[in-house]
Formats: sequence, C-alpha cells, structure tokens
Amino acid sequence: MMYYYAIYAKSQCGFCARAVSLLGAAGFDHALILLDKAPDFHALLKKKYEWETVPIIVKCNKTTGDDIELIGGFTDLVEHLGEDDA
Repeated sequence: MMYYYAIYAKSQCGFCARAVSLLGAAGFDHALILLDKAPDFHALLKKKYEWETVPIIVKCNKTTGDDIELIGGFTDLVEHLGEDDA
C-alpha cells in the first residue's frame, strides 16, 4: 500500500474510535491524531477540509505525507472502504 489514513479525532468520540477500529481490523495503515488539546489546529483543519465534525479522515501518500483525498467522517469511511478498498 502506498497510502495511509490520517484520522483527526477527539478522545471521547465514539465515531472516532469506530473509525480506528475499522481501519485496524481491515489491516490498513493509519495514524491517529488527537485534537483534544489543540483547538487552534482543529479550527485550521475544519477550515482546510471544510469539515465541521470529527473524525476528519484523510487518505495520505505514504512517501510524501501529502493528502490524496478527504474521505470525511466515519460513515464516509465505511462507504469508501466498501467501494474502493474492500
């Protein structure tokens, strides 16, 4: 795999935990970035991706770290994995 998933999340978010579990169970490389103590960074991400809720899930290039695609939230991840990666 030439990509991984970045999961921007909050520690008390059930959908965030489910996204991490889903990617782990499916064997996909992923990075969990907690936003609990980074409100300014969270605000930057919301603006950058035009996404208001957590998780914010992004498919990234493993070599460069660049974004490949905004997946969205947990429901979007389930749909993405069903269509593209399953």
